[in-house]
Amino acid sequence: MRTLTPGQWYLRFTCEHCNAKQILFPDLSRGEAKIKPTYVVECSSCFHKGSYDGDDIERYQHPLDPDT
Repeated sequence: MRTLTPGQWYLRFTCEHCNAKQILFPDLSRGEAKIKPTYVVECSSCFHKGSYDGDDIERYQHPLDPDT
């Protein structure tokens, strides 16, 4: 699993097969840009390969406080 940086924004999806939340990559727009492309990715938990577009991808800001 990758190490997430506190306060950093990320794009993530929820696997349509096992419902695990997965990070795609850092969101350099910090939650501002519209997500247009479709990404075909493999879940690192169940290895299901799925297709996720702007309606399926959410923004996630990693908490500053590790206890949150």
